This record gives sequence, structure tokens and C-alpha cells, in this order.
Amino acid sequence: MYLKITRRDFLNGLLIGTGAYLLELPAPLRLFARTQQRDGFGGVGDYADSHGNTAEVIRAFQAIEGGAYRSLKQEIVDTGELYDLVVVGGGLSGLGAAYEFSRTSSKQARCLILENHPIFGGVAKRNEFIVNSERLIGPQGSNAFGVIDRPGIPGYEIYTELGIPTEFEYGELAPELKPLDFDPTNFGYRLWFTSKSIGYYFGGQGEGVPGKWVAGFWENDLEATPYSKKVRKDFLRWRSITDRSYDGEDYGRWLDSMTYQQYLEKVLGLDPEVTRHAHPVLASVVGLGCDVISAFAARQVSMPGFPEFQGHRSLKQSHWHSFPGGNDGFSRYFIKALIPHAIEGGKSFADIHNGRVRFPALDRKGNKVLLRLGASVVRVEHEDGSVPGKNLSVIYLRNGRLYRLKARSLVMAAGSRLSRKVVSDLPAGHAEAYGQFHVSPILVANVALTNWRFLYRLGFTACKWFSGFGFGCNMRKPMHVGDYRPPLHPDKPTVLTFYVSFHQPGLAIEEQGESGRRKLLGTSYTEFESLIVGQMKQLFSDAGFEAEKDIAGIILNRWTYAYVSPQPGFYSGKDGKPAPRDVIRKPFGRIAFAHAELNGHQHWVGAVEEGRRAAKQAISTL
Repeated sequence: MYLKITRRDFLNGLLIGTGAYLLELPAPLRLFARTQQRDGFGGVGDYADSHGNTAEVIRAFQAIEGGAYRSLKQEIVDTGELYDLVVVGGGLSGLGAAYEFSRTSSKQARCLILENHPIFGGVAKRNEFIVNSERLIGPQGSNAFGVIDRPGIPGYEIYTELGIPTEFEYGELAPELKPLDFDPTNFGYRLWFTSKSIGYYFGGQGEGVPGKWVAGFWENDLEATPYSKKVRKDFLRWRSITDRSYDGEDYGRWLDSMTYQQYLEKVLGLDPEVTRHAHPVLASVVGLGCDVISAFAARQVSMPGFPEFQGHRSLKQSHWHSFPGGNDGFSRYFIKALIPHAIEGGKSFADIHNGRVRFPALDRKGNKVLLRLGASVVRVEHEDGSVPGKNLSVIYLRNGRLYRLKARSLVMAAGSRLSRKVVSDLPAGHAEAYGQFHVSPILVANVALTNWRFLYRLGFTACKWFSGFGFGCNMRKPMHVGDYRPPLHPDKPTVLTFYVSFHQPGLAIEEQGESGRRKLLGTSYTEFESLIVGQMKQLFSDAGFEAEKDIAGIILNRWTYAYVSPQPGFYSGKDGKPAPRDVIRKPFGRIAFAHAELNGHQHWVGAVEEGRRAAKQAISTL
């Protein structure tokens, strides 16, 4: 994109620049964007070739969906390997499954993780930049956690066993600078923490009418906004409800019988403007908007309108944290526990976070747990078609060739869309349940800035808007880890992160997901770059933003099946049928299923626990 750091690109840029001078072509600054592959600029470091779903992974999945591996007429190389457990997927669910296997199985038992991307972590990966000699890290997707420091809190056991810290150090603004509030995560400003450092932009109403920023949106009771008095009153009631609207004991089932839009407009009687405001917020955490998402899911992710709403605190009071690379911190802790030599250094927080990945160590013979990268599983079946059969046959695609190995048990931890396609002879109940998993895409864009003086002038560290590309962005307070200590100063580099959903209210839920994927995959890197830069110009030009000077690089993370989008009935069942997630939690022979999707709201604890549960089920068949 703007500044690609490798030696190869330096030389390519030199050649392009020379040609531009001789032929009077556009400057290399723009040609970098045009010469990128579909994946675009990937930054630096171990994650540079794996940001979002790579083109190779998408091609493999499209071939699987198209039935390319149903007959398996291609030549298959038999590896001769037999593992006690094979885990399909190296995200947090898969790593949780492998961890459970490692801690409970015999010393001689062996586990293999098959991961289709160039590096482990699933959506819990990082992007890295070098800007003006500063190393900057941002999350590719999965992000944010609360400290788990007391027994009884979900995740306490695994948090403690892995040795994850309970206290963290953050960069601070110098005393001579005006004070600002910073979200240490990428979701606090979206999911309802308040601060005057969160700016709301309203576009001009009519030609030639400039837009305006509003600070203190909630603190000032929406007084400076274009909303009518009646709508402002409904917004405030939305956030302040303390009573349930239903007295029955089956409160959760009742909420799961309707969409969040129905709950807001029919049950609470709020103005549709509240729903329109909530659409992108809800979509940013479960993929789609209020018109198709269960009201139970909205409550689960702490949307307003319920007495359980927890968004009344300010950013200063937030107890949430984010590792520099988002939840890649958890995936790295798991890898260090499972394959200690796979990350340089010892077991300290700084070493686990900052150490380079030793890729050869991941799939080394002799490991109790091995991890094979770039391996797309295309078919899993019980041998001889016998469900209680002795072994499983696992076929995967790697570097253009098909390979076969055997497993005594298996955990499918690669998501619902892949699982329902690659598991042969899937029972009718499982197939029907998987048909109720509607999965939506998300784009996470990390923009490396040479400075953020334009935001400082505005007095904002997070921004939201109501038209154009996306709906919000923010810069995080930088967590300091060992020698990773990025500065917090408006004249120094930082990362600005956008989460962009593809919800289209009014369309059926499955149609929204498919339409969103077409947009995500059909838009070039250059087009997305133009949309992002154009939006930033609209928002920030009056504050001194200059794209050519202030942007050092943009990394796009395209996640084609990022979120399960829970429709009414997902949690409790519908029409007398069981909840689809309860069906999928049941094993099929020697195959158990573990997806973060099963929780409805995807988060790191839920993902890990689904993996551990599935591993126990699979191991019990040995």
C-alpha cells in the first residue's frame, strides 16, 4: 500500500519510481495499491502473509462448497500417520481442544492440529507495522477481555493455568497535553461506555451544509444532535430501562422468540430511529442488525433496553483490556503451553508476546501436540462407513496436493460452514441444525498513522458517524509489554481501527450474509483503500488531516464467516424443535464439534470452553 517495508518492495518501488520518472506515470505511492494481490498489504512480521481469510483459503473453501472433493478422484498421498486426536482448526476453539487433550491424555498420546491459514490463531491474530522506526501492533479481529482473577468466574481455571497476568501497563499522555479518555479495546466506544472523547459526526443536511461533530453525546442528553425532542427522549429511555417487560420464568426463551427490532419497537415502543442507530452497533459484534437478530442475543452482548445493561460507565471506568494484537495474546499463550519451543524466549508475558514464531517447531515429530499450517481439510469420514468404526479418515489439501491420515478421534473446530460440508454422512439432525447457523462477514481495517494530531485537535480518540463507509473507528490506549512500548503522543505513530459490517436491513438473514460476502470479496484492495481514505477525509480534513502525509499503511482483514448471527430460536429452539446449537454439541460417532459460534456471542472464553468440551467428548470414544 503506502509504505511496504520488505527489501523486495523497496527494490520494486525503486524500479517503479524510475519508470514513473521516465514515462511520467503516477507516483509509486498509488502504484503500490494497484500492484497488490487481492489480499493487499500485510504489514511486517510473522503475520504478514495471513491477514484475514487468505485468497488461498477462500479458493479451497469455495471448491469444497462446490463439491470438488465429494468423489475424490484426485491422487491422494497417504502419510501413514495415525493420531489419537485430530483437531480441525487452529483458532481458540481448536487450541482449547488440544490443550484439554494435552493435560488429560497419556504421555504417549499424540494430537495433530490442522490449520488452513499460514499461522495459528483463527480470527485471534495481529497486524504489525513499522512506522518511523516504531513497531505498531493491532488486532485482526477477535479482541478484548476482562481480567479473570477470582474462582467462580467463567474462564478462571484456564486463565490461571496459562499464567496470564492480572495487571497491565499502558502508555500515558504527557502531563502538558490536554487529557483525553482512551478505550483500551476496540469495542468500548461502540458498546456504550461514555466519554466526551468519543465524537459523533452528523453529515450536513442538504447541499453545501457542512457536517458537525457532537461531543458528550450521552452526557448532554443528545441536546446538540439533529434528533427531535421525542426521539431524544426515547434514546435516553432505551439506556435507562431498569425493569423487565416480561414476568414469566422463561424470560430468556421469551426474548429468543423475537428480533431485537421487535423488542425495541413493539415491546418498548421506541422510535425506529433508535433501531437505525443500533443496527451497525449490533452488527459489529454479531454480524447483522436488529431486524434479524434475536433479542436474547442483543441482551447477551449488552445492548441497551434490558435491566442487565452494563454501559453506564465511562471509558475511564472500563475494566476491559486488549493485548496489542487483540486476542492473539491468548492464542500465543496456548501455543507456548502446547509447543514451548514454537515461540522464542521463556514463559514470561513479554517473551510470549514479543517472541518470533519458530515455524519449524510447530509440526516437529516428537511433539505431543503438532500443528500443521496451510492444511485445508476437505473430507472427514468414519472408515468403511461405520460410525463406531475403529478410525477416521482425514483428507486435507496442502500446496495443491491431497493427503490422507488417520485419527482415532476428531474435533471439528473450524466453524459451522466448513464442518457441514467436510464431515461425510452427517446425520440428518446435525445437517438440519447446521442449516440454522447463519454466518456473516466483517472487515477489520487497521490504518497506521504517522501521527494523530488531527484527532487531538478535535479532542477525540474514538469516532462514530451515520452515513458513508463503516460507522466507527478508534485508537486504543497502547498496552506496554516488555520492550514493546509505543508512544502515546499526537505527533507519534498509532493505529486507527475500523470494524465494518455488511448488514442490509430488510433482507432475509441468509441473503444478508451472502450479499455481504459478495461485497467483501468483490471489492478490491484499492477500492476499500479509497473508501477508507475518503471517509477519513470527510471526517477529519477540517482538523488538518492529510492522507498522503498522515497515513503510513492500511491492512485489510477480510473475514468471510466471522460471526454467527443468531436469529430468534437459536438459543431455545423453535416450533417444538431443539435449539440448533444443542444438536451440534452432540458427537457424531468419533467426531465432536467445537465452534465459538455455539455460544451465540463469540468471545475467547466461550470459544476455548467449547473446544475443551468437544475434546472430552472425542477422547471418551478412545
